Amino acid sequence: MNIHSLINEKKYNLFQIHFFILAKIINILEYQQVTFAFYNVENFYAKTTSMENSFLPSNYAKWKDNRYETKVDRISHAISRIGFKETEELPLFVGLAEVENEDVLKDLIENARVKKANYDFVFYESLDERKINVCCIYQKDKIKILHSEPIRVVFKDTYGSKSYTRDILYLESEFENEKFYIFVAHLPSKIDQEVNQEKRKILLSKIRQRIDDILAKDTDAKIIVMGDFNDTPTADNIRIELDTRAKVEEVKNTELYNPMVGLMSYQRGSLVHKKQWMLFDQIMFTKGFLTEKSKFKLTKIDIFDSAFLTQNIDKMGAFPNRTFIGSKYLGGYSDHFPVYAIIKY
Repeated sequence: MNIHSLINEKKYNLFQIHFFILAKIINILEYQQVTFAFYNVENFYAKTTSMENSFLPSNYAKWKDNRYETKVDRISHAISRIGFKETEELPLFVGLAEVENEDVLKDLIENARVKKANYDFVFYESLDERKINVCCIYQKDKIKILHSEPIRVVFKDTYGSKSYTRDILYLESEFENEKFYIFVAHLPSKIDQEVNQEKRKILLSKIRQRIDDILAKDTDAKIIVMGDFNDTPTADNIRIELDTRAKVEEVKNTELYNPMVGLMSYQRGSLVHKKQWMLFDQIMFTKGFLTEKSKFKLTKIDIFDSAFLTQNIDKMGAFPNRTFIGSKYLGGYSDHFPVYAIIKY
């Protein structure tokens, strides 16, 4: 190869590098993307202050400090990867379920894997009998929380006895000079099917009432509803009480778009329930994220089920690699996969 060929080759390589950098800059100028996620983190109790007997360090489950630190590292690792492929950034907002207290969140956001995001959190302690709560972490340098409150419902049976569940976390926030309304929920489980189904129905109606109040003032309001609903996207409770639609073109001004319907499958889900894949973890949106005139557009919804979050169990496939099965410690992440949405603006 002569000197002229070498010079030309170097010029071509330099041109390619400059072109790549320019393309990245143009791409950034055209639009940006952020991740909104939800993650049920499976019994994320604190080290020694837990009021849940089965997770005190002295009990059969042996919730020792080293296991707690492993849990913190596992969950922070998972969060750091959600949506990173699409945005090359940590999630802007993560709703969480099954967190005991603020101590857990303080340790979580200080973990080296997520510390650069400069997360803050919103937490309210509920009256839940298992002492687990919904909460959120958010990048405080990018999104501002204007208002937050727990939506609490106390249930009474025919004898007047009270029962409690997790609160619904309600947030009003500001991102890029626009207001976002966010609900984070963890509805009662499939245990006591008839009783809890009615409880889920009541809680969903509470969310719907609040959504209607918001939309009555602003029909283009940007509302996100996320959580573990302990029901599938096509369940009557969710479809009817939240007034959801599975297709964008079917969504009217007051209805919610539930893109999770399109992810339902016998081969995939956010958790395994009775040896079957289920999609209890969901994120839903108002029409404010779907129209052409909207500054913010939903571009992707998915289950974050990367291989590192899985474990092969009983030759049935790659299930979520959970922390415990009963009293048996596995040292995994959670019995749920996170779900996430990519918003372009």
